[in-house]
Amino acid sequence: MQPGILSNVRILDLTRVWSGPLATRMLADFGAEVIKIGDPRVPVARASGLFNKLNRNKLSLALLLDNPSGKDIFMRLVEISDVVVENFRPRVMVNFGLTYDALREIKPDIIMMAMSGFGSSGEYADFPAFGSSVETMTGITSLMGYPGGAPMTSAVAYPDPIAALNGASALMAALWQRRRTGRGQFIDLALSEGPVTQIGEFILAYSRNKKQPELVGNGHDKFAPYGCYPSSGEDKWSTICVQSEEQWQALCGIMGSPAWASDGKFSDQQSRHEHQDELDTLVGEWTSKHEAQALMRLLQERGIAAGAVVNAKELLEDPHLNERGYFAEIDEPDIGSIRYPGQAIRMSATPLLDWKPAPRLGEHSRQVLEDLLQLSEDIIYDLEAQGVVGSWPAE
Repeated sequence: MQPGILSNVRILDLTRVWSGPLATRMLADFGAEVIKIGDPRVPVARASGLFNKLNRNKLSLALLLDNPSGKDIFMRLVEISDVVVENFRPRVMVNFGLTYDALREIKPDIIMMAMSGFGSSGEYADFPAFGSSVETMTGITSLMGYPGGAPMTSAVAYPDPIAALNGASALMAALWQRRRTGRGQFIDLALSEGPVTQIGEFILAYSRNKKQPELVGNGHDKFAPYGCYPSSGEDKWSTICVQSEEQWQALCGIMGSPAWASDGKFSDQQSRHEHQDELDTLVGEWTSKHEAQALMRLLQERGIAAGAVVNAKELLEDPHLNERGYFAEIDEPDIGSIRYPGQAIRMSATPLLDWKPAPRLGEHSRQVLEDLLQLSEDIIYDLEAQGVVGSWPAE
């Protein structure tokens, strides 16, 4: 098996939940040696789909960082590693004595990335954070919701994957910079700041006119019909986005040129938008008689942006994703073969690796301590007996 393109990179992963584990897993997918360090006192739900998805291709070292011996082991690993990633609140690494300044005394060119909720400085720095709570702090929720209703969250903790993508990119840039200059760096990546950059036009507009944008649901401030419409079946939906006169005429033809489509109130883009509620009702009556996937294909073939709203099971069966080999079949211990989201980034000279399932807590503790730090069997046994190191299976 050809080694991954990042096989010469070693990452110490102290992250939890979603944003951090996804950032490091993206690099692990391309061969980076990611050592996930967890507290031996806190068991991991090995059968958790989320944990398994985000921690494949990693090694697991169970290690107490709040113990002098555990801290010493961590520092020895820093000395032979390239990157340290954590997503605690800023005070945690300070309390451990594992700040960037402390790490670079051991490894001058180390790259460290902190992925706290609100950054390592500022008024909110010590606030706990999850993607779902941070989302409201970014301003994104003020733009989501139905007309006349309250703001809504995305329900998918949107800041987490955004931070993960930004984090993986930042680490690659830092590794490239170190290759050119020999210098490491500290990356302070706040979970809250990534999504803010995606609504810059709304922030700019408010700074000029002091007007909060109206909530439009699935609609558009200019185009109609534009939204999510019912399809045949229980809780089935289709999205349709008409953005030109040509697309409107094509849609009318597909609908069989109903008499209402020639009404003057739908004669041009502006009129259709002004009467969008009535138009949505009429279009919805037609879409409700059609199966979502078939309707999507029919509209796309005529140049109209459309999509079927699918659930998780339907996504796994998506013909396009399957044709591209996107999903990864991973043999999970005690569970069997499970299909997981694959890697969306494809490189022509870097084939997908023989991916490994997410590790059990401490599954590779002895491997890491023996192979990387050259610790003796007696020393490892003592560390295990003291609870400083956890191994799986426990002896």
